[in-house]
Amino acid sequence: MKLSRDWLSDYVDLLDLSTDELSTRFTEIGHAVDSVERHGDDTVFDLEITTNRVDAMSHLGMARELGAALGREMLNVGPALQPAPGRPRSRSVSISIEAPEMCGRFSALVVRGVTIKPSPEIIRRRLEAVGLRPINNVVDVTNYVMMALGHPMHAYDLARIADAKIIVRAGKAGEQMRSLDGEERKLDAETVVIADAKGPIGLGGVIGGADSEISDSTRDLVLECAWFNPSVIRRTAKRLGIKTDASYRFERRVDPNDGPHVLDLAASLITQYAGGTREELIDVLPMTVAPKVLTLRDAKLHEASAGVVGAAYALELFRRLGFEARIATGGIEVTVPTWRGDIHEEMDLVEEVLRFFGLNHVPASLPRVTIGDAHENPVITAEDTIRDILVGCGLAEAINYSFIPPEHNPLFSDEQPVTITNALSETIGAMRLSLMPGLLDTVVFNRSYGTRDGAFFEVGRTYHRDGDKVRERHRAGIVMYGSVGTHWGDAKRAVDFFDIKGVVEQIAAKLHVELEFAAGDEPWLRKGKRAVARHGDARIATLGLLASGLAKGEVYAAELDIEALLAATGEWKMAPVARFPGVPMILAMTHGLELEYRRVIETVRSLDVPYLHEVGLRDRFPTQDGVKTTLGMWYQAFDRSLTQDEVSDAHNRLGERLAALLPVKLLSQETR
Repeated sequence: MKLSRDWLSDYVDLLDLSTDELSTRFTEIGHAVDSVERHGDDTVFDLEITTNRVDAMSHLGMARELGAALGREMLNVGPALQPAPGRPRSRSVSISIEAPEMCGRFSALVVRGVTIKPSPEIIRRRLEAVGLRPINNVVDVTNYVMMALGHPMHAYDLARIADAKIIVRAGKAGEQMRSLDGEERKLDAETVVIADAKGPIGLGGVIGGADSEISDSTRDLVLECAWFNPSVIRRTAKRLGIKTDASYRFERRVDPNDGPHVLDLAASLITQYAGGTREELIDVLPMTVAPKVLTLRDAKLHEASAGVVGAAYALELFRRLGFEARIATGGIEVTVPTWRGDIHEEMDLVEEVLRFFGLNHVPASLPRVTIGDAHENPVITAEDTIRDILVGCGLAEAINYSFIPPEHNPLFSDEQPVTITNALSETIGAMRLSLMPGLLDTVVFNRSYGTRDGAFFEVGRTYHRDGDKVRERHRAGIVMYGSVGTHWGDAKRAVDFFDIKGVVEQIAAKLHVELEFAAGDEPWLRKGKRAVARHGDARIATLGLLASGLAKGEVYAAELDIEALLAATGEWKMAPVARFPGVPMILAMTHGLELEYRRVIETVRSLDVPYLHEVGLRDRFPTQDGVKTTLGMWYQAFDRSLTQDEVSDAHNRLGERLAALLPVKLLSQETR
C-alpha cells in the first residue's frame, strides 16, 4: 500500500526523520518497505501491510503506529481537514436494513446544494501520490477519506434514488445491475445489495451502481458509510471477479464503530470544497460491537520478554496506540478499540508490546524442554525395524495417501469403509482398508515411465470401523514385479512366489516369529498362487500373485499385520555356536498337486530324526505328473563330529518313514 509522507505528517511530527530512518522504523514495527519514490515535493512509501492489519491501511492508522514507535503524541487534524461549519436539517432519506446478518451498520448523511467541479490541488496531489485518479470534488473526497481514515464510503446522487428510500437487503435471483465500470452484474441471494424503491443501486462493500453515480448535474447527494460482513463481501468479490479498494478493506473487517466520524469528515470536506448544506446523521444500527477487554499478566509479559520489558513500558505503549489501559491485580487490563480487529487474546497483547520494544532487544535463549516420563512405543519401533529389513531386501519405500477412491476398497476387503463426508473430490472419498490400492498406483506410475522391474513397500495404517469409532491398524504392504537379479553379473529371472514369500520370512525371522504357511483364499490373489502365513491362530500375512483383473502382467504382493506380528514375537534366546561341522543332505521326491509343502515339512519335523538340525526347501517345480520337491537337510551334533555313516543311516530312515506316511515317490537321498 502506498502512503504519503506529507499526508502522514498531518497526524504525527516527522520533520526530524530522514527517509532512510523512517523506512527503518516502518520495518522494525513489522511493515516492510517495498519501495520509496518521489512524487513532486512528497515522498511515497510502498509498504507491505499484513492482511489482518486493515487498521494500518490508512494514513491515520499508520501515523498511529509511527507515533507509538517514536514515542510522539498524535497531532491535531491539519488545516486541509478542518471541519467546515454546517447547519443540521431534518432527515430526508429513509433507510432500512433487511439483512442484518450481511450489514451490521449503515450510516448516511445528506448534503444538499453541492456544485460538482475539480477538486482542489491538495486533494488531487495526495490522491495521485497514492495511485488514485482524481475525478471530481465529491468522488475524490470519498476516496480521500478512505485513504485518510481507512473506512471505504460511497456517494449517491439523491435525485436518482427512487422515493428517497435506501434498502439494504440480499440480492434476488434474476436481478441485474450495471456497475460503475459499465459491466452488467448478475446478483444472487449471497450478495448484499443497496437498493431503492425500484431496484439495486449498488453492490454493498464492492462497487457502486452506474444509475446512481455522481455526475456534473448532481446537486444533492447521500454519503454512505456502512459495515458489512467480511465473508459476504469476500464471496461476492470472488464470484464477480471484482477487486476494489473498498472490497479489499471490507473483506478484512473494517472498524464497525467509526462510521459517524468518517461521514462527519467527508461532509465537512464536501461543504468546504463543493458548497452545500449538510443534514442530520442517519445511523441504523441492528447490531453493536463492543470493545474487547483483555488482561495482560505481568508474569506472561516477563516470561515472553525474558524479563526485560516491564508493565510501565506496556502501559505507556497501549496509551499511545489509543487503547485504554490500567493497572489491575497481577497485570494490566486493556480495552482494545474496535479498529483493532486483529487482537483477540493475551498473547496478541504480548506480541504488540514486543513488536514495538524490538525483538532484537529481547535476550535469545533456547526453550526449556522436558521430556517427562518417556515410553518406547513397540509398534513404532517394529515399523522402523521392518523398514530397515525391507530396504535391506532391496525394496524401495513408497508413501501414499490414506484416503482413496471408494471403489478401490471392495477390491481388497468386504468391510464397510470409513467414508469422508467433506472430501475435496470423489477420488479421495474413503479411508483405506488395505495398503494395496496405493502400492498398485505406485506400480502403475512407475510402469508409465518405463520401469519394467520394481519392488516397493509401504509401512502405514489402515482404518476400520469399530462401532461409532475408527480403529487404526498398523500394516506393511509389499509389491514385486518384473525381474530380479541376485548379483550384477548374474542373468535376471522373473519374480516368482518364493521371492515374495522369502521377504515375508525375512521379516518374521528378524522378529523371531515362527510362521506356518498354508494355501490362502483371498479373492484379490490368484488361485493356486496365494498363501496365508500364521503363527498359531493369528493371521500374520497374506501373500501371492495378484488376480489378473487388478494389474497388468504378474505382480506379487503381500500384506502383513504388524500388530499381530508384534504379538507373536517370542522371547529372544541365544543358542551356542556349534564347535563341530555339520553335514548337508538333500531329499528329492515327486508327488501330486494336492500335497502341500507345509504338510511335508510338518511330517519331517514330527519324526524326531536324530541330529537333524534344519530342514527347508531347496527346489520345487511342476512336472508332467505333479510336483518335484527337493528338501535341504542339515545334520549336526554339538558334542562331536558326525560320521558319514551316522548321517546316511538317519537320513535313509527318514526317507523310508516319509514315503510310508505321505503319497510321495523318493528320487534321491544324497549329500548336497
